[in-house]
Order: sequence, then structure tokens, then C-alpha cells
Amino acid sequence: MKEMHLLGKLVKIDECPILLDYKPDGDFQKYFKVMAGEWSVCDGWLIGAERGNKGGILFSRDSYDCDVIFSFTMKTVLPATRDLNAVFCAHWDTDIDYLGNAYVVGLNGWYEHKSGIERSPETGLRALTGAYSYTPGDEVRITTGIIEGHSFLYADGELVSELIDPHYISGGHVGFSPYCTKLAIKDIEVRRAVWSPLVQSYEPEF
Repeated sequence: MKEMHLLGKLVKIDECPILLDYKPDGDFQKYFKVMAGEWSVCDGWLIGAERGNKGGILFSRDSYDCDVIFSFTMKTVLPATRDLNAVFCAHWDTDIDYLGNAYVVGLNGWYEHKSGIERSPETGLRALTGAYSYTPGDEVRITTGIIEGHSFLYADGELVSELIDPHYISGGHVGFSPYCTKLAIKDIEVRRAVWSPLVQSYEPEF
């Protein structure tokens, strides 16, 4: 995917500086910190699992103070079938020892195979759809992130969801969150988001 056409924004991805480019190896904890769940590397894939009814959490060691574009290839590890989840603008709540302020994006989740974006902790702010269909076990290239409160989720170049938060979270970690499931991730990339205004208007159709 070379460009993203968001509502009012044009992003040329190749013009966005790379902040992290990681292909999983045995030294994954040099770049990521395990916050919850079980994490390992196998055959070039980062494997994350959470057996409880909650999310396993892996944070990037770096906290980014800029708008980011976060891309990676992900799949469920069969027989696991659900919740291909990632996080960005993510912070840890030490009082509850769990994920605090963050945006959570996912495919094939929310109990009914829905996909979209939501804000954590529970605020009611979310954008979900049942229109996107993921086949468990298949690899999918996910691109997500945020630009001045404008979050987005792409799957294999297809725009799945946008969410505009007027009181958005600034900065934080990126990472992954298998929710009561097992996921495999590779080809992880973080870029600083660079964009230009996209002028959009209608011409009469009749």
C-alpha cells in the first residue's frame, strides 16, 4: 500500500520516516516488553497467547511522541480463530496492572466477528463493522495508527474503519493484544505520520 486516502487527509506512506523496522528473532525483548500473556518467537513469527478472558499485551520499548503509522502481518494460530488485535497510543495503568489509555484495533473480534477501533479504557467510543471478513489462519497485512486524533484501520490495503476522537490520546507505545486467543506477527514497521490536506468535494451528478 503506497497511499492512504482518509477523510480530509492524504498520506504517502513512502514519505513517512521509518521509526522501527523489525523482523522477529530470538532477541525480540530488545524492541518489545511483555506486559501480559505468553510471548515467544518461532520460525520468524512473534507468537502471542492469552488463555484467560482478557488481553495479552506486548508493548514497544519505545514510546512515540508523534503521530504514527503502525504496520504488520498477522494471523491467528489455529485452532485459535479470533481477535487479531493491536494497540497504539498505549499506556500502562499501574494501579490495575493492565492496559490503560490506548486505542485498540482488531479484526474478527467483539464477540461477533466484527472489526474496528475502540478507545480503552471503556468509554463507549468505538467504530465497528461486520462488513470485513477474515479467514482464520490466513495472513493479513494490517496498517493502523493515528493522525491528530484521526485513527484508521486497513487490512490488505482495504480501509476497514476510521474513528475521529475530538479529545484524543497523544503519544504512547504501540503493540499487540491477543484477547483470549493466539496470534502470530511478523514484518513490524512503525513510521512517523506525514500527511497533507485532501480536498474533497462533490460535483452534481444530475
